Amino acid sequence: MNKYVSLSAADAKNIARDPMLVLAVFGPLILAVAIRYGMKILSGWLHLTLAFDLTVYYDLILIEALLLIPLMLGVIAGFLMLDERDENLIAYFAVTPLTKSGYLLYRLSSPVLLSAAYTVFFVYFTDLVRVPVAALLPLTLLLALQAPVVALLLLAFAANKVEGMALSKGIGVTMAAPLAIYFAPEPWSWLASVLPTFWIAKAYWAGMEAWSGGAFFIYLAAFAFYSLLAVWLYHRYEQRND
Repeated sequence: MNKYVSLSAADAKNIARDPMLVLAVFGPLILAVAIRYGMKILSGWLHLTLAFDLTVYYDLILIEALLLIPLMLGVIAGFLMLDERDENLIAYFAVTPLTKSGYLLYRLSSPVLLSAAYTVFFVYFTDLVRVPVAALLPLTLLLALQAPVVALLLLAFAANKVEGMALSKGIGVTMAAPLAIYFAPEPWSWLASVLPTFWIAKAYWAGMEAWSGGAFFIYLAAFAFYSLLAVWLYHRYEQRND
């Protein structure tokens, strides 16, 4: 346990030195406060001045915001690991009591747990949309899975933190998947199914409509997609570190 406490303390110092990482850590809280206290004001202003009903888009706004949480936390974990790989610390951890597998477990489990906690907090604190518990639980698990996938993506394809920075910006393209589902007619929206976030957004709306056989299939497909993607990225990460 002491080894994880020491590593956590070192992480806190590293994050505190990087303003971007600080923003990523507290970003979900800032976003939650902004939506809770700003969305109703914005919605009222748009209705009075432009007769525009923003409330019909609350579902879309919520899922887009929720997808940002594991993305930010996964980027933090990925950047920390890229730094440690550049400094050959991963090889050092492999011969310590922490071991290489223990190090990887710590690095990937931290954003998973934080993503799950932030997701539940965000949904209830913002109170933007009433999400049934039956839909929230699998949605939380899916969003938690996205965080290590983002971290492994950076490790698998970025040689250093500079490349990781560019790649993390490219990951932002995946945020377009909920827009495709919401605005594109069927079956054209399925063109976005190559994006992992498509399956989370699809599962969200399926769970919100009703818990049915179709919703169960979407959740199962989403878990399968993310699990296979995580395994493939892990093997890419292992090959890069050999």
